[in-house]
Amino acid sequence: MSDMNRFRSRVSGGSAIALRKVAVRLLPFLFVLYIVAWLDRVNVGFAGLQMNADLGFSAAAFGFGSGIFFLGYCLFEIPSNLILHRVGARRWIARIMISWGLISSALMFVQSPMSFYVLRFLLGVAEAGFFPGVIYYLGLWFPAEERARAIAAFMMGIPLAGFVGGPLSGLFLELDGYGGLAGWQWLFLLEGLPAVVLGFVTLMLLPDRPANARWLSSSEREWLESVLTEERATNELTHGIGTVAALTNPVVWKLGFLFLLAVIGFYGYSIWSPLVIQSLTGISNLGVGLVSGLIALVTILCMLASSTHSDRTGERPLHVAIPHFVMAAGFVGCALSPTPLLAVLSLALVPIGH
Repeated sequence: MSDMNRFRSRVSGGSAIALRKVAVRLLPFLFVLYIVAWLDRVNVGFAGLQMNADLGFSAAAFGFGSGIFFLGYCLFEIPSNLILHRVGARRWIARIMISWGLISSALMFVQSPMSFYVLRFLLGVAEAGFFPGVIYYLGLWFPAEERARAIAAFMMGIPLAGFVGGPLSGLFLELDGYGGLAGWQWLFLLEGLPAVVLGFVTLMLLPDRPANARWLSSSEREWLESVLTEERATNELTHGIGTVAALTNPVVWKLGFLFLLAVIGFYGYSIWSPLVIQSLTGISNLGVGLVSGLIALVTILCMLASSTHSDRTGERPLHVAIPHFVMAAGFVGCALSPTPLLAVLSLALVPIGH
């Protein structure tokens, strides 16, 4: 019997209910966490609509401060995940959220380029390990045959964060002057505090593994633990690829390079698009947020259509190559379009291609 058939036979005995319970209990909550994480990572783009003028930041200073986040993130990604493995995903994910929420909120006190650089770097340090930590956590709950769908559901938080966060960030900027705070200060404060609150909720409510889930019956806990334990044991016996072999594999490097290019483009869009849209159209901060939200909505629909078509046809390379061309066309079109409307429409192709 194949591995897939063995898995289906184990699920058919009523244990599919256990997986459904896990999905309902965990995925919506983790989905919300990722939305909050993404907002705190890229809301600097909306803050820049006011902050740059208020503090006299040049484009170079704003760009460097926005980008130094990723230096902290990269340097502490591996150490963070090693600690997560030792202390447990629940505790470490909660720590990540609380610390990143506090640092994100502290950006409201920025007064100089140096304080901006330091806090953005520390934000990257604080958030390092969140995404791979959640992926690791999902591996403790979902067998391999179910894991891809669980991860896909979790990652839908990226475009949804744009759909919700664009209008929300624009609305927060409209609070300019209330309580003696600038709109960009309100933005950092109000989008940072939810991460702190959700961090404590994570600590209290998120089980470490199936054995700790009181909302599963004893038979469901035993079944899920046995399936995952067997899977890990099988993988350890049959994997056969060492660390050096994996790191020197040409396919790994090619895929990594493609992903690097896509991420550079998408983060460039995420951080700079509010400023670009406003410079092209002259619309209000709230208007920029609404336009960004509309682009994110179209991105969600295109993502669902592309992934569904790829699964139905079984074709993968073209479903990777074509979006890269679409993203490139969006950047080129935005730079060369003769009218603001065409430039904004071209810019909208960038997240769609991602």
